Amino acid sequence: MKVLNEYEVVQNPALGSLLLYTFVSEYFMTKDEGPTLPHLMLVLPILLNKDFVEKIYKRNKKGGLYNALNDDMTLFIGVQNRMQSMSDLTFRSINLCLSANIVVLVKDKYKFLPLRNKVPYYKHNEDIHKMLAAAKRLGYWFATNELNQLCALLKVRF
Repeated sequence: MKVLNEYEVVQNPALGSLLLYTFVSEYFMTKDEGPTLPHLMLVLPILLNKDFVEKIYKRNKKGGLYNALNDDMTLFIGVQNRMQSMSDLTFRSINLCLSANIVVLVKDKYKFLPLRNKVPYYKHNEDIHKMLAAAKRLGYWFATNELNQLCALLKVRF
């Protein structure tokens, strides 16, 4: 039996798929279209950062992204490196979302859409509850900003 370290317990495809589904659902409810793969590549590197989650999970949706940046300019430092190092986890999490039929990829538009209407409410673990709340805010913020603006704010390139 393999002994898992803390990194593998926290950063696993099951949790990643739950966060991605929550993000996709909120994005879709806000914009009435799904996010693209570049959007999804940014989600886990941001949401699996405890400092980020703690600072944004209770923020207002409207204007919250810019207010968070104004309050703490270091919030998004290292997103490019985390995105690259977590790409395998992101792809495994996307695969789990697709396999579990909670998200579908519309191939002609290259957009991900939620297949269920209700985002799970998870209250048994406070950290996961905060991450889900942060995923909703991130979904809203990403839906209300263009990808090129987000890339400039987060200092990432594809």
